[in-house]
Amino acid sequence: MKKQILLSLIVLVTFVSCEKFKEPDPDVFFVTSSGLKFKFDDIQKYDSSTHILYFNKTYSEFKDILQGSFAFLDNGDTIYAGSFLPGYSSFIPSGPIILSPPNMYGDYALRIEIWMGNKPDPRNSERIIEILKTHNLLQSGLLGKINSVEINNSTLKFNFTITNKDESDLLILDINKTGPNLFHYFTNGLYIRDLNSNLVFENSFISQKPEPWNSFKTDWLTQLKSGESLTFSINYSLETPLNPGQYNLLFEFPGLAYQVQKDQLSQNGNLIWLGDITLRKKITIN
Repeated sequence: MKKQILLSLIVLVTFVSCEKFKEPDPDVFFVTSSGLKFKFDDIQKYDSSTHILYFNKTYSEFKDILQGSFAFLDNGDTIYAGSFLPGYSSFIPSGPIILSPPNMYGDYALRIEIWMGNKPDPRNSERIIEILKTHNLLQSGLLGKINSVEINNSTLKFNFTITNKDESDLLILDINKTGPNLFHYFTNGLYIRDLNSNLVFENSFISQKPEPWNSFKTDWLTQLKSGESLTFSINYSLETPLNPGQYNLLFEFPGLAYQVQKDQLSQNGNLIWLGDITLRKKITIN
């Protein structure tokens, strides 16, 4: 019975995600099956590094969207479509999704995610990017790179670089300002798996919750100018030695989310970067 229900859900989500939207107004770029329509003038930007769509205003309607579908349009034709999925759902669909309430980005931004499938990724397709550039809505966001992992007895030193690929200066979380415990409230940190996908290392920091929990301080942020890069290091405790061999590294570099209200997004002319990016690398330990 459970398998039949799961199969039905998969079929339903796949059907909804493939739903074709038709819109006679060529200025409409984003629509939902609940009837919301957003023109290019309604949109502030789209961050291609986090796939977050920012709007010029707040929309209380975002809090009421629990299900249904959405689509990006080009002259009335569907570029790609996806589904809304409640954030508390344990179901993992294929294709693009937007997590509906509780939404991590308040009532002025929506994040398009893909948990499985869809290669190549439609969210940054050439067609989408060109349309965004034409309407001056593209924010390229951040690029991350893992540089090295150094192991010295019981310490694992993790080194990575973050680069601002956007034309605008951005404010990013800085572990040197937050400290490692508060920083790891916003991220699960570093994971290392062997080639059989067995987890052999994970972050051991005890995360420190902000006070109050839904707040932030500008003191935690560092300005990263357009085209600039910053390199960071984190010293993790290594409780169990890693055997020689090849490993896959995964690290989520975090930004803020629900903590930032619409009127707080810009600080002295600099935009706070929201969301997160995942850094990956294969290493060899001798």
